[in-house]
Amino acid sequence: MLIYSLIPARGGSKGVPHKNIRLLRGIPLIVHSIDVSLECPSIQRTFVSTDSERIADIAKNAGAEIPFLRPRELAQDDTRDLPVFQHFLDWLLQNALPFPDAVLQLRPTSPCRSVSKIEEAVELLKRNPEADSVRGVVEPEQNPYKMWRMEEDGFMRPLLTIPGIREPYNEPRQNLPRVFWQTGYLDLIRTRTILENNSLTGTRVLPLPIDSTEAIDIDDESSFQLAEWILTKRGGNP
Repeated sequence: MLIYSLIPARGGSKGVPHKNIRLLRGIPLIVHSIDVSLECPSIQRTFVSTDSERIADIAKNAGAEIPFLRPRELAQDDTRDLPVFQHFLDWLLQNALPFPDAVLQLRPTSPCRSVSKIEEAVELLKRNPEADSVRGVVEPEQNPYKMWRMEEDGFMRPLLTIPGIREPYNEPRQNLPRVFWQTGYLDLIRTRTILENNSLTGTRVLPLPIDSTEAIDIDDESSFQLAEWILTKRGGNP
C-alpha cells in the first residue's frame, strides 16, 4: 500500500501566534509531526502544504517535501481540510507522480504521536478493505446522551434520543451506546474516499482509540504548555 502523509500548516494563527513554528522543547512545532512521519516504515513520502515561505523553509530543512506554496484562497481561517487535500492530489496528477492508495493527515497541533500508533492505523486500514478511513478518537468524559439543548421557550430538551429508551439521560452510563470524540491525532484516508466521495472520512470510518494524554490538540497557550509538559515527562521520544 502506497501511503503519503500530508501535514497542513497555515501561516496564520490567532490563538497562539506563529503556532506551527513555535519552539516546543526546542523544536518547531511542525517538526514534531514531520519527524514522526519520516520514522514510520509505512509512510513513503512526507509532504507539507503551507502558504508560508517561513514554514516551508523549516519543513524542508526537517526533511519534508514542499513542492508548492498553498494558494491564499486555501489558507483562510474558515478553509476546510477537504479542498486542501483535493489540491494536493490534483498537484500529484498534474505532475504525473505516483498516486497513493491513502493519505495520512497529521495536524501539526498534535505533537504527542507515536510511530507505533500510526503503524497500527495503517494495519487497521489494510485489514479492512471496505473501510473508507481510520480516525484517531478518545472516549469523552461527558456522554452526549446526557446532554441537553436550550429551546426558545427557555426549557431544555434532550440533545439525543435512543429508540426504545424513554429517558436515556437518566440511564446508567453503562446502558448507553459507546461514543467517541474525534481528535487531531491522525486521519488515514483512502484516496478514493477523497476523489469519489468528496470526503475526508467517508461513511465507513474505523476508530483508532488514543490515550487522552497523546491526543492533545494545541489551540491556545495552556494546551501548548500542557504539550510541553507531556513531552518532557516522556522524554519527547516517539
